[in-house]
Amino acid sequence: MPLQKSGQPRNLQGFVLLIVLLLGAGFLLLREPSPELSFSIPLEPSATATPLQPAWQEVLQQQYVENATPLPTVDLPTAQFVVPTLPPLPTQSGAVLLEPAQLAGTIVPTNTPLPPPPTPTRFGPTPLPTPTGDIEVVDVAPQHEVSWQPPPMQGPISRDPRDHYWLARPVDSNATNYGLFYYPYGSDGPDNLWRVHHGIDMPNPIGQSVRAAGSGIVLWAADGFRVELPDGSITETTPSYGNTVLIQHDFGYRGQPIYTLYAHLSAVLVARGQHVETGDIIGLIGDSGVVTGSHVHFEVRVGRNSWYAVRNPVLWVVPYLGHGSIAGRVYGPDGELLADQDISIIDRQTGRIVQTTSSYIPADTNRDGISDINPDDVWQENFAVGDIPEGRYQVVTRIEGTRVARIVDVYEGTTSFVELALPEEATPQAFEEESTP
Repeated sequence: MPLQKSGQPRNLQGFVLLIVLLLGAGFLLLREPSPELSFSIPLEPSATATPLQPAWQEVLQQQYVENATPLPTVDLPTAQFVVPTLPPLPTQSGAVLLEPAQLAGTIVPTNTPLPPPPTPTRFGPTPLPTPTGDIEVVDVAPQHEVSWQPPPMQGPISRDPRDHYWLARPVDSNATNYGLFYYPYGSDGPDNLWRVHHGIDMPNPIGQSVRAAGSGIVLWAADGFRVELPDGSITETTPSYGNTVLIQHDFGYRGQPIYTLYAHLSAVLVARGQHVETGDIIGLIGDSGVVTGSHVHFEVRVGRNSWYAVRNPVLWVVPYLGHGSIAGRVYGPDGELLADQDISIIDRQTGRIVQTTSSYIPADTNRDGISDINPDDVWQENFAVGDIPEGRYQVVTRIEGTRVARIVDVYEGTTSFVELALPEEATPQAFEEESTP
């Protein structure tokens, strides 16, 4: 069979065309970047771990720290910090805790004019010794740190219309702000050798703050206390009181003015004519005048500014919280009031004595017809004891050798009244025989 040469050129053209297509495709592949290939390799399934309970520290962190109010930013001072220094403490005994010059600010009296004091109906002795001036007080300055006293109630208080607890305590609760039990108002001392006491004494170290018991005008603020009339004449002088402050208060009692007096101060921090508010510091406790220990002598005067117009401060100063007072009278066999009667207040639950005092009666020690000691206008007591916790008590005394006791309930912020007297003897009754008809 003869060869067919006519088909060779056609096959050759097809082969050339294939080569050209392959070269074109290769050229295009070289110009285009190869796409990135991503591979996903499945992992074997694993169990999901249970989250652990957060520790208590983390809980606190989340509940309090992260939710807390952010602290305010404080500008740092540019000046270099200098450590403050204090002056050395005085080493001598009896040094004051605070000198008047160390108080911040300057005391400037107000321009309020002095109200004229009421004209007294009688004159007192001149000079008049202090009630604590010529006695030997047994070291009234405490030798140990005084603990906090119970907080006083918020005055004024008159839960019973007969009460008038209107005055704040003149000494803070971190000091002794109650009177000496062995030298109460109206007492002449344990052995009846001291002058009759016209107020109460609160023993404290020199420098303890003394505060105004009520708002009012300062009538006296200096050494050598005296009572002056509007015309300048002097009716009473008490130089042995030392540095003294006298305040006539803005309030009165049954139309009568009320005064409070603070004696034996180491420094006077108010000026005459100045208006003060309740609680203002008016001076510092001291031992000025004729005394043997540092304390503040505190008096309440009603009706007029006179040594003869005093009242028992126990019935005027607000009691402690949860405490009340006991007032009463002690009668003799003939119905007369008895003075110098020792009286004990005994807790019925514990059987312990919680307070003691002595009775007083109006006395005319200088025989001028004027009483030196006055009872309350309403209670007409001849003894009073304050700062008694609420509860039931037995009030005990001895009258002519016979023990006399009464049960008394004490309530907060009120006065409980009791009378002590010998029991009445039973009168024998004649027996009458029944007559037969």
